[in-house]
Order: sequence, then C-alpha cells, then structure tokens
Amino acid sequence: MSYKIFADAIILVHFLFILFMLLGFLLTGYALVFRQKFFDWWLFRSLHLLGIFYVSSLSILGKYCPLTILENGLRLRYEASSVYSGSFIVHYLEKLIYPDVNPLVIQISTVFLAIFTIVVFIIKPPGKIKSIMGKK
Repeated sequence: MSYKIFADAIILVHFLFILFMLLGFLLTGYALVFRQKFFDWWLFRSLHLLGIFYVSSLSILGKYCPLTILENGLRLRYEASSVYSGSFIVHYLEKLIYPDVNPLVIQISTVFLAIFTIVVFIIKPPGKIKSIMGKK
C-alpha cells in the first residue's frame, strides 16, 4: 500500500513541477508586456531556467523524466498492471486532452519554451544577476 501512496505523491510532485514550468513561461510572457517587477524575481527565474534546460535536454535526448521512472518503479512494486510505458506527460495528457498526441509535439513545445525563456533571460536578466555581473 505504501508504494501506491508514494507513486501517487510522485504524480503530485511531477504535476507541480509541470505547473511551475508552465507558470514560469506564462509569467515571463505577461511580464514582457505588463509587469516589469517580475524580472527581479531572480530565484524563481533562475530555477525556472535550470528546469527548462533540464526538461529540454531530456526531451532532445529522448530520455524519460526520472520522476516517471520512479513512479513506474513504485507502481510495479505495488501492482504490475498499473505501470504504463512512455512519458508521464504523454500518458496523462493523452488521456485527458490529446487522445492521439505524438511525443514530438511535446518535444517541440518544450524546445520552444526553452528558447523563449533563454532569450528573455538574456534580454531581461534578473536585477540581482545583473548586479553580480556588474551591469546596471
């Protein structure tokens, strides 16, 4: 029973991480147009950028997220029939939103988000990082 609870907890963590990645993208787009103060959230933006690098590299390399692997391992220990193949995003979003989503769609979206985030980070670096680098 505890394996199932841990697997479900991993799903929640995974979902929160995805929300963090999407929220960072939305906040960055919103801030470009309306709110300049967002660009001073150096910790949020730095963690988001690191997350984008990580997710993009997994996607480009064709690797699954370690959270997916961990969840499947826990589900296998609890009940072998509850294990799914493929990535977390494709498995759950496919059931809810995209009945026949191609993993390439997720990969292209991830790379686009990464490029956008990197460009904005370069154009509008957080104030604290600007001051560390000696720019005003």
